[in-house]
Amino acid sequence: MIQKINSILLVDDDPDDQLLFQEALSDADNSIQYTSASDGIHALEQLNTEGAVLPELIFMDVNMPRMNGLDCLKEIQKSTKLKHIHVIMYSTSCSVEYQKECFANGAVDYIEKPNDFKTLCTRIAGVIRQGILPAVNTIPPAL
Repeated sequence: MIQKINSILLVDDDPDDQLLFQEALSDADNSIQYTSASDGIHALEQLNTEGAVLPELIFMDVNMPRMNGLDCLKEIQKSTKLKHIHVIMYSTSCSVEYQKECFANGAVDYIEKPNDFKTLCTRIAGVIRQGILPAVNTIPPAL
């Protein structure tokens, strides 16, 4: 059963990328609650705060200071409280080996950051239309 996305957390250390993502998300569906974190440590602090409302979907940048996206993904997957949250890795890096490692550690998708705003809007709208599918944490056959 496909579930509508009501809340998204973006974990990205670049404030400009956060702003562009927020604008693209608002263009796609302004009813979705948006929050952001500047790195993996900040994201885990937010997610583990007592009484925190957990997002249904996390877009996670790969290259960040303090704690990178893959390490944060691994911590999310270790947590019984958090491992149900779908995580999409979101990066300028397109290394197939790194993508395989992300999928092997629980990512449900890996999206390369687009170079232009229109493409970003299209990709985010596509994810929202797809909704939350049952997690299948396996490496896609194309990789």
